[in-house]
Amino acid sequence: MMKTDMVPAYLGRPARIQTLIRSLERRTVITPEIAKDCVQAANIQANDLQLWTDFEHPVANSYGRQLIYDGGHFEIMVMSWLPGDYSAIHDHGAAQWGAVQSFGEAEHAVFRLDQMQLSTVSVHPFSAGTINVVTHDLIHQMGNPSNRPFLSLHVYGSLGHHGPITGGARIFNLYEECTQYTDGGVFFGLPAHQITRQVNGLRGDRETTLRHHEQMLARVHRRLADGEDTILLLQTATMLQQDLADFKTVTSHV
Repeated sequence: MMKTDMVPAYLGRPARIQTLIRSLERRTVITPEIAKDCVQAANIQANDLQLWTDFEHPVANSYGRQLIYDGGHFEIMVMSWLPGDYSAIHDHGAAQWGAVQSFGEAEHAVFRLDQMQLSTVSVHPFSAGTINVVTHDLIHQMGNPSNRPFLSLHVYGSLGHHGPITGGARIFNLYEECTQYTDGGVFFGLPAHQITRQVNGLRGDRETTLRHHEQMLARVHRRLADGEDTILLLQTATMLQQDLADFKTVTSHV
């Protein structure tokens, strides 16, 4: 029997996505800047990602999340952002490098962790067409402050790593004052079965805690409006509202 060559797993995907996959697969060394260059050179358009849109994601999920390609030492994903969708504050687990391209008017916030104290470094617009690098120590948050849905393309990798590239990602939960580890989406209010480990003792400065609580409360309100009126969710809404009121009372007396 004649031996045939194996068909590359990425065939059948849009041509520009295939270009990105081939570019990443042939690299023996990849840095965040190289990952960004690969994404830029592939010139992927929003139309190339339509098969992986997830704008009907559950309201409990903070955004839509779909895997395009698992290359072993790298992953390519598409995120779908409805107006008001925000990720939790997080890092990227085992990922050593990566790049993110926005196809809409997003917002990007970067944070610093120092001795279990989380503070805000910057909050900037993340405009359509812009590509940001992802480093191993990046702690950030992405969201959609606009009134239009959009997609984003995410590449994460780690040469020599075995297992999920973004496995063990940390979520910085300032409401419960803990760091939560997960192998899935970095959503607000993760259920217990999606948390693999938890470390207590996290704190945040005023600016960061206010931002976190306001966005988490907005997500809780959307879940309640969708009919998810569990006792725990109602309690969370009440506590977040009280925490925010306390913050504002303290501020008014300063």
